[in-house]
Amino acid sequence: MKKKKIFFSSALSISLLGAVVVPIVICASSDASDSANTSSIATKNAGKSTISDQVITPQKSRDVFDDIFDKKDPVSRFVLDPGYGHLKIFAKNRGGSTITFSLVHTDSGKQYIVKTIGAHKELFWDSVNSFSQGLRSGNYEIQWRANGDIVHVTTWGVSGNDSADTSTTATQDAGKTTTGEHVITPQATDGQIVDRPVAGFNDSTDFDVKGGYGYVRLYLRNTGDTTITFTVNQGSASGAEKYSGTVKPGKTFDDILNKNNAWSTGEFYVSLSSGSGSMSGKLGVRTSTNTNF
Repeated sequence: MKKKKIFFSSALSISLLGAVVVPIVICASSDASDSANTSSIATKNAGKSTISDQVITPQKSRDVFDDIFDKKDPVSRFVLDPGYGHLKIFAKNRGGSTITFSLVHTDSGKQYIVKTIGAHKELFWDSVNSFSQGLRSGNYEIQWRANGDIVHVTTWGVSGNDSADTSTTATQDAGKTTTGEHVITPQATDGQIVDRPVAGFNDSTDFDVKGGYGYVRLYLRNTGDTTITFTVNQGSASGAEKYSGTVKPGKTFDDILNKNNAWSTGEFYVSLSSGSGSMSGKLGVRTSTNTNF
Protein backbone atom coordinates (compact mmCIF):
# COMPACT_ATOMS: atom_id res chain seq x y z
CA MET A 1 0.00 0.00 0.00
CA LYS A 2 2.86 2.35 0.76
CA LYS A 3 4.42 1.64 -2.61
CA LYS A 4 1.21 2.70 -4.36
CA LYS A 5 1.08 5.99 -2.41
CA ILE A 6 4.71 6.75 -3.21
CA PHE A 7 4.10 6.04 -6.92
CA PHE A 8 1.01 8.23 -6.96
CA SER A 9 2.86 11.06 -5.23
CA SER A 10 5.71 10.89 -7.74
CA ALA A 11 3.35 10.83 -10.68
CA LEU A 12 1.50 13.83 -9.30
CA SER A 13 4.77 15.75 -8.92
CA ILE A 14 5.71 15.04 -12.50
CA SER A 15 2.28 16.10 -13.69
CA LEU A 16 2.54 19.37 -11.78
CA LEU A 17 6.02 19.95 -13.12
CA GLY A 18 4.76 19.39 -16.63
CA ALA A 19 1.96 21.84 -16.02
CA VAL A 20 4.52 24.47 -15.09
CA VAL A 21 6.84 23.77 -18.01
CA VAL A 22 4.28 23.83 -20.78
CA PRO A 23 3.14 27.44 -20.27
CA ILE A 24 6.80 28.54 -20.19
CA VAL A 25 7.43 26.92 -23.57
CA ILE A 26 4.29 28.46 -25.02
CA CYS A 27 5.28 31.85 -23.67
CA ALA A 28 8.73 31.67 -25.26
CA SER A 29 7.19 30.74 -28.59
CA SER A 30 4.77 33.63 -28.31
CA ASP A 31 7.60 36.10 -27.74
CA ALA A 32 9.40 34.97 -30.90
CA SER A 33 6.35 35.50 -33.09
CA ASP A 34 4.95 38.65 -31.53
CA SER A 35 4.09 41.07 -34.35
CA ALA A 36 4.85 44.18 -32.32
CA ASN A 37 8.23 42.83 -31.37
CA THR A 38 9.24 41.81 -34.91
CA SER A 39 8.07 45.09 -36.40
CA SER A 40 10.07 47.08 -33.85
CA ILE A 41 13.16 45.03 -34.70
CA ALA A 42 12.78 46.03 -38.34
CA THR A 43 12.60 49.73 -37.45
CA LYS A 44 15.38 49.60 -34.89
CA ASN A 45 17.78 48.05 -37.36
CA ALA A 46 17.15 50.80 -39.92
CA GLY A 47 16.96 48.70 -43.01
CA LYS A 48 19.21 45.74 -42.33
CA SER A 49 18.42 42.12 -41.60
CA THR A 50 20.52 39.83 -39.43
CA ILE A 51 20.58 36.08 -40.01
CA SER A 52 22.80 34.12 -37.62
CA ASP A 53 26.22 35.85 -37.84
CA GLN A 54 25.57 37.48 -41.21
CA VAL A 55 24.22 40.97 -41.81
CA ILE A 56 22.34 41.43 -45.08
CA THR A 57 21.91 45.01 -46.27
CA PRO A 58 18.82 45.44 -48.45
CA GLN A 59 19.62 46.02 -52.10
CA LYS A 60 18.55 49.42 -53.45
CA SER A 61 19.42 48.69 -57.09
CA ARG A 62 19.66 45.60 -59.26
CA ASP A 63 21.31 44.91 -62.60
CA VAL A 64 18.51 43.71 -64.86
CA PHE A 65 20.30 43.33 -68.19
CA ASP A 66 23.78 43.76 -69.67
CA ASP A 67 24.06 43.18 -73.43
CA ILE A 68 26.48 43.67 -76.30
CA PHE A 69 24.94 43.23 -79.74
CA ASP A 70 26.42 43.15 -83.22
CA LYS A 71 23.51 41.83 -85.28
CA LYS A 72 20.26 42.86 -86.90
CA ASP A 73 17.19 43.59 -84.77
CA PRO A 74 18.37 42.24 -81.38
CA VAL A 75 16.18 42.26 -78.27
CA SER A 76 17.08 42.82 -74.61
CA ARG A 77 14.74 40.98 -72.22
CA PHE A 78 14.45 41.53 -68.48
CA VAL A 79 12.10 41.55 -65.49
CA LEU A 80 11.27 44.37 -63.08
CA ASP A 81 10.43 42.98 -59.67
CA PRO A 82 7.70 44.61 -57.54
CA GLY A 83 9.13 47.63 -55.76
CA TYR A 84 11.99 48.04 -58.26
CA GLY A 85 10.17 50.10 -60.85
CA HIS A 86 12.67 52.94 -61.26
CA LEU A 87 14.77 52.06 -64.30
CA LYS A 88 17.98 53.45 -65.76
CA ILE A 89 19.16 52.51 -69.23
CA PHE A 90 22.59 53.23 -70.70
CA ALA A 91 23.28 52.56 -74.39
CA LYS A 92 26.32 53.26 -76.55
CA ASN A 93 25.89 53.12 -80.33
CA ARG A 94 29.17 51.71 -81.65
CA GLY A 95 28.00 51.73 -85.24
CA GLY A 96 27.60 54.22 -88.05
CA SER A 97 23.80 54.02 -88.32
CA THR A 98 21.24 55.67 -86.08
CA ILE A 99 19.69 53.23 -83.62
CA THR A 100 16.04 53.34 -82.57
CA PHE A 101 14.92 51.43 -79.51
CA SER A 102 11.56 50.94 -77.81
CA LEU A 103 10.80 49.85 -74.26
CA VAL A 104 7.74 47.59 -74.05
CA HIS A 105 5.99 45.96 -71.08
CA THR A 106 5.28 42.62 -72.76
CA ASP A 107 2.71 41.46 -70.19
CA SER A 108 0.37 44.30 -71.17
CA GLY A 109 1.75 45.41 -74.54
CA LYS A 110 2.29 48.94 -73.20
CA GLN A 111 5.08 50.85 -74.95
CA TYR A 112 6.77 53.24 -72.55
CA ILE A 113 9.34 55.02 -74.71
CA VAL A 114 10.88 55.21 -78.18
CA LYS A 115 14.36 56.74 -78.33
CA THR A 116 17.04 57.25 -80.99
CA ILE A 117 20.82 57.22 -80.65
CA GLY A 118 22.97 58.78 -83.35
CA ALA A 119 26.00 57.07 -84.85
CA HIS A 120 28.79 56.73 -82.27
CA LYS A 121 26.66 58.47 -79.64
CA GLU A 122 25.57 57.52 -76.14
CA LEU A 123 22.25 57.76 -74.32
CA PHE A 124 21.47 57.68 -70.61
CA TRP A 125 17.76 57.44 -69.77
CA ASP A 126 16.31 57.66 -66.27
CA SER A 127 12.65 56.68 -65.87
CA VAL A 128 12.17 59.02 -62.92
CA ASN A 129 12.25 62.00 -65.30
CA SER A 130 9.23 60.68 -67.25
CA PHE A 131 7.54 58.26 -64.85
CA SER A 132 8.02 59.60 -61.35
CA GLN A 133 6.00 56.77 -59.77
CA GLY A 134 8.08 54.12 -61.49
CA LEU A 135 7.27 51.48 -64.09
CA ARG A 136 4.95 48.55 -63.46
CA SER A 137 6.50 45.23 -62.51
CA GLY A 138 6.70 42.34 -64.95
CA ASN A 139 8.39 41.30 -68.19
CA TYR A 140 9.99 43.81 -70.54
CA GLU A 141 11.65 43.93 -73.93
CA ILE A 142 13.85 46.51 -75.58
CA GLN A 143 13.81 46.17 -79.37
CA TRP A 144 16.90 47.56 -81.10
CA ARG A 145 16.71 48.64 -84.76
CA ALA A 146 19.06 50.40 -87.19
CA ASN A 147 16.96 50.84 -90.34
CA GLY A 148 17.76 47.34 -91.51
CA ASP A 149 21.48 47.63 -90.74
CA ILE A 150 23.42 45.68 -88.15
CA VAL A 151 22.94 47.06 -84.64
CA HIS A 152 26.23 47.69 -82.83
CA VAL A 153 25.24 48.55 -79.28
CA THR A 154 26.58 48.13 -75.76
CA THR A 155 23.83 48.53 -73.19
CA TRP A 156 22.82 47.83 -69.61
CA GLY A 157 19.89 48.47 -67.33
CA VAL A 158 19.56 48.91 -63.57
CA SER A 159 16.33 48.99 -61.57
CA GLY A 160 15.99 50.77 -58.24
CA ASN A 161 13.52 50.66 -55.38
CA ASP A 162 13.57 54.39 -54.64
CA SER A 163 13.31 57.29 -57.06
CA ALA A 164 15.69 59.30 -54.87
CA ASP A 165 18.32 56.60 -55.11
CA THR A 166 18.15 56.45 -58.89
CA SER A 167 17.66 60.13 -59.65
CA THR A 168 20.33 61.70 -57.47
CA THR A 169 23.21 59.32 -58.12
CA ALA A 170 24.66 61.40 -60.92
CA THR A 171 24.73 64.59 -58.84
CA GLN A 172 26.10 62.97 -55.69
CA ASP A 173 29.24 61.68 -57.35
CA ALA A 174 30.75 64.90 -58.66
CA GLY A 175 31.74 63.92 -62.14
CA LYS A 176 31.02 60.22 -62.31
CA THR A 177 27.84 58.18 -62.32
CA THR A 178 27.75 54.95 -60.34
CA THR A 179 24.82 52.60 -60.81
CA GLY A 180 24.97 49.09 -59.37
CA GLU A 181 28.35 47.72 -60.40
CA HIS A 182 28.60 50.04 -63.40
CA VAL A 183 30.75 53.16 -63.23
CA ILE A 184 30.55 55.63 -66.09
CA THR A 185 33.62 57.83 -66.07
CA PRO A 186 32.91 61.01 -68.00
CA GLN A 187 35.23 61.53 -70.94
CA ALA A 188 35.72 64.13 -73.62
CA THR A 189 35.67 62.88 -77.19
CA ASP A 190 36.62 64.55 -80.42
CA GLY A 191 35.06 63.47 -83.71
CA GLN A 192 38.01 63.84 -86.04
CA ILE A 193 36.50 62.06 -89.06
CA VAL A 194 32.73 61.63 -89.24
CA ASP A 195 31.05 59.33 -91.80
CA ARG A 196 33.56 60.05 -94.53
CA PRO A 197 32.59 58.29 -97.79
CA VAL A 198 35.10 55.69 -98.98
CA ALA A 199 35.63 55.28 -102.74
CA GLY A 200 38.21 54.39 -105.40
CA PHE A 201 41.10 51.92 -105.21
CA ASN A 202 43.21 53.99 -102.82
CA ASP A 203 42.33 56.68 -100.31
CA SER A 204 44.04 58.55 -97.50
CA THR A 205 43.02 61.11 -94.90
CA ASP A 206 44.51 62.56 -91.74
CA PHE A 207 43.43 63.35 -88.19
CA ASP A 208 44.96 64.98 -85.12
CA VAL A 209 45.52 63.63 -81.65
CA LYS A 210 45.33 66.56 -79.26
CA GLY A 211 46.95 66.72 -75.85
CA GLY A 212 45.16 64.33 -73.46
CA TYR A 213 43.08 62.78 -76.27
CA GLY A 214 45.39 59.86 -76.89
CA TYR A 215 42.88 57.03 -77.35
CA VAL A 216 41.69 56.45 -80.90
CA ARG A 217 38.60 54.60 -82.13
CA LEU A 218 38.32 53.79 -85.85
CA TYR A 219 35.09 52.87 -87.61
CA LEU A 220 35.19 51.43 -91.13
CA ARG A 221 32.09 50.01 -92.78
CA ASN A 222 32.64 48.13 -96.03
CA THR A 223 29.55 48.28 -98.25
CA GLY A 224 31.39 47.26 -101.42
CA ASP A 225 32.35 43.97 -103.06
CA THR A 226 36.06 43.98 -102.31
CA THR A 227 38.13 43.67 -99.13
CA ILE A 228 39.49 46.96 -97.79
CA THR A 229 42.94 47.11 -96.20
CA PHE A 230 43.67 50.01 -93.86
CA THR A 231 46.75 51.29 -92.03
CA VAL A 232 47.21 54.07 -89.48
CA ASN A 233 50.57 55.83 -89.61
CA GLN A 234 52.06 58.60 -87.49
CA GLY A 235 53.45 61.81 -88.97
CA SER A 236 52.72 60.98 -92.61
CA ALA A 237 51.07 58.35 -94.79
CA SER A 238 54.42 56.55 -94.92
CA GLY A 239 55.40 57.21 -91.30
CA ALA A 240 55.61 54.76 -88.41
CA GLU A 241 52.78 52.26 -88.65
CA LYS A 242 50.58 52.29 -85.55
CA TYR A 243 47.83 49.88 -86.64
CA SER A 244 46.64 47.88 -89.64
CA GLY A 245 43.71 45.64 -90.52
CA THR A 246 41.29 44.42 -93.17
CA VAL A 247 37.52 44.63 -93.53
CA LYS A 248 35.71 42.13 -95.75
CA PRO A 249 32.69 43.04 -97.91
CA GLY A 250 29.57 43.62 -95.84
CA LYS A 251 31.56 43.79 -92.59
CA THR A 252 32.33 46.60 -90.16
CA PHE A 253 35.42 47.34 -88.10
CA ASP A 254 34.69 49.40 -84.99
CA ASP A 255 37.22 49.33 -82.19
CA ILE A 256 39.70 51.29 -80.09
CA LEU A 257 43.12 50.94 -81.68
CA ASN A 258 45.24 51.50 -78.60
CA LYS A 259 43.44 50.32 -75.44
CA ASN A 260 46.66 49.79 -73.47
CA ASN A 261 48.67 52.90 -74.37
CA ALA A 262 47.59 56.40 -75.28
CA TRP A 263 49.23 57.79 -78.40
CA SER A 264 51.29 60.94 -78.32
CA THR A 265 49.96 64.19 -79.75
CA GLY A 266 50.42 64.90 -83.42
CA GLU A 267 49.16 64.13 -86.89
CA PHE A 268 48.10 60.65 -87.99
CA TYR A 269 47.03 59.25 -91.37
CA VAL A 270 44.52 56.57 -92.32
CA SER A 271 45.31 54.90 -95.67
CA LEU A 272 42.79 52.64 -97.43
CA SER A 273 43.27 50.36 -100.43
CA SER A 274 41.61 47.53 -102.33
CA GLY A 275 43.21 45.25 -104.87
CA SER A 276 40.43 44.11 -107.14
CA GLY A 277 37.66 46.71 -107.20
CA SER A 278 36.51 50.15 -106.16
CA MET A 279 35.87 50.65 -102.46
CA SER A 280 32.53 51.65 -100.97
CA GLY A 281 31.71 52.46 -97.38
CA LYS A 282 32.08 54.94 -94.53
CA LEU A 283 35.07 55.89 -92.36
CA GLY A 284 35.07 57.49 -88.94
CA VAL A 285 37.73 58.34 -86.35
CA ARG A 286 37.19 59.63 -82.82
CA THR A 287 39.73 60.45 -80.12
CA SER A 288 39.07 60.43 -76.39
CA THR A 289 40.59 61.08 -72.99
CA ASN A 290 40.02 57.46 -71.91
CA THR A 291 38.82 54.12 -73.27
CA ASN A 292 35.16 54.44 -72.20
CA PHE A 293 33.85 55.61 -75.56
